[in-house]
Amino acid sequence: MPSSQFFRFDGSSVSSAEEAYWIWRDIVSVLFDVSLADAKAVDSFRVGVESYHLGPLLIGSAESAAQQFRRSPTTIARSGVDHYVVQLYQQGGYVGEAEGRTVRVEPGDISILDLSRTLQTQAESFRNLTLVVPRPLLEPLLKNPDGLHGMVLPGRSALGHLLSNYLRTVYETAGSLSAEDSAALTAATASLIAGCFGPSADAQEPVMAARRGALLLAVKRYIDGNLADPDLTVDHLAREFRLSRATLARLFETLGGVAGYIRERRLLRCLAEITAPDHAHRSIGELAYVWGFGNEAAFSRAFRRMFGISPREARAEASLARRAAQQRLSGLPDDGGPVLAQWIRNLKG
Repeated sequence: MPSSQFFRFDGSSVSSAEEAYWIWRDIVSVLFDVSLADAKAVDSFRVGVESYHLGPLLIGSAESAAQQFRRSPTTIARSGVDHYVVQLYQQGGYVGEAEGRTVRVEPGDISILDLSRTLQTQAESFRNLTLVVPRPLLEPLLKNPDGLHGMVLPGRSALGHLLSNYLRTVYETAGSLSAEDSAALTAATASLIAGCFGPSADAQEPVMAARRGALLLAVKRYIDGNLADPDLTVDHLAREFRLSRATLARLFETLGGVAGYIRERRLLRCLAEITAPDHAHRSIGELAYVWGFGNEAAFSRAFRRMFGISPREARAEASLARRAAQQRLSGLPDDGGPVLAQWIRNLKG
């Protein structure tokens, strides 16, 4: 007995093309923000959608006019989904950019998109099949899941032909599938997608690693140049670099996360100024505030966790190191304390 849920929308069934456009925008808003070229395009807009909910998977067809699809950090945060989207373009195609990767899809091609990452494309009039796959189903099957976003499987390739036929078959039989059929289909579909896209994603790993390294360096330099900005947050960086929060999180995962890295760099800047003679006249609270710490007690706790001493102890030890150096230079006996660490910190090439 069929168990799949079915949804259909035909733009010609509503009062105007403009109304059809706004309904379509609402339908796809969980995936993309869409826009048209101008008012004329709105007046002539057409769309038709059919979708089946197959338990963990969703498959559907769409036919519509030329439009722009965009998934920004705001869209990602608003939607709250990070699935993968596999699309077979039966007619038409699109060009655009998937978080640094140029994407071109032609009729017959299959693309895969990671909804945790940003995207901007321009599609011509099209007809496609779209399969939405939750991340936990697909990610464990891949060695390099981060390499998938924006990848295109040519329709003329053997794997592209295989996956195209499979997607068409799933869509054509979706209305008659039982719950048991859908459950069995889920694992098979995820395995086939991983088998078709996985080798290409693995081959991209050296390139992706180089891109991640360059991007990480650029973000770190931006952070260091804006540490005093109170608006230096994860969301700010996501907007500045057109990245999703999830991508930033992965980028800084080994560095304690984005917020943790910003806090560490600010603490290092505080340490430098607290122990510098040029800032000896400024209070610790003032310096902490300049570098983004509004609460002196919280700052002191964070400082001690990172350096093992309080800000006041760091300032006192720095003063002691300077006196010891002056005594050494003047030939006087050295009665200083633990200055080696401070000397090492002050080494300059």
